[in-house]
Amino acid sequence: FTLSNIAQLSRISNPAVLDPFAGSCATLLAAAHITSTNSSSIFTSTSYFRVANRKEIQQNPNSSGTNMEPTGNRCRSVGIEFLHSSYVNRDNIVEDFRTRNLDPPIDIIRGDCLSSDVRALALKSVGGSFDAIVTDPPYGIREAMSRSNDAKENATRQDDTLPLTKLCYAIGEDRCKGSPLLKSGGRLVAFIPVKKGATLQECLPHAAALNVAGLRMEEDAKEQVLSDMLSRWIVSFISE
Repeated sequence: FTLSNIAQLSRISNPAVLDPFAGSCATLLAAAHITSTNSSSIFTSTSYFRVANRKEIQQNPNSSGTNMEPTGNRCRSVGIEFLHSSYVNRDNIVEDFRTRNLDPPIDIIRGDCLSSDVRALALKSVGGSFDAIVTDPPYGIREAMSRSNDAKENATRQDDTLPLTKLCYAIGEDRCKGSPLLKSGGRLVAFIPVKKGATLQECLPHAAALNVAGLRMEEDAKEQVLSDMLSRWIVSFISE
């Protein structure tokens, strides 16, 4: 819920929300809770998820899922999830929303958010740019912490391979094309893991990536201590 609160979703009428690293859609579930007009939002049984893989995008780049018409203040959410298998467990995700009487995402797209074709599908799902991007990027902390000491010493912080940095460059690409992923004044809110001995500043996206994305970091980052060796910070960037 913290990501959605910092994104100020409750202040936006029918917000369009994207999670580019959606996983089980827990972040979008929280967004639906916060933006629902009451706790008894009606689940629309005709709504469904579309799972788009690269082959589908190549064959029909203009295909889009069926959008639900929101009633009252509803969260119009879209998730993008890259899986090694070709299966997204839609039934379990739908059930999570249905048992809470919340509207499920308009779309869950199987693909890589770094693909411009995949992002174009996400934009088409909501008919334009998003009010907010809320996400917990897959940093592979377990893998990183299991590296050898030599590998750790040679690893570069603020690396171009970090998922949030990559996402910023992707946002910048769409912005330069005139089809911005995030509306002006919209927020990108994300978790950033910081290991012991590192600082948040060292783990933030490159200044160049933020610049091309048109993002400015807001001042109040919040730390959540996970262990003696690891914290994660909640950071917010506003689109200018």
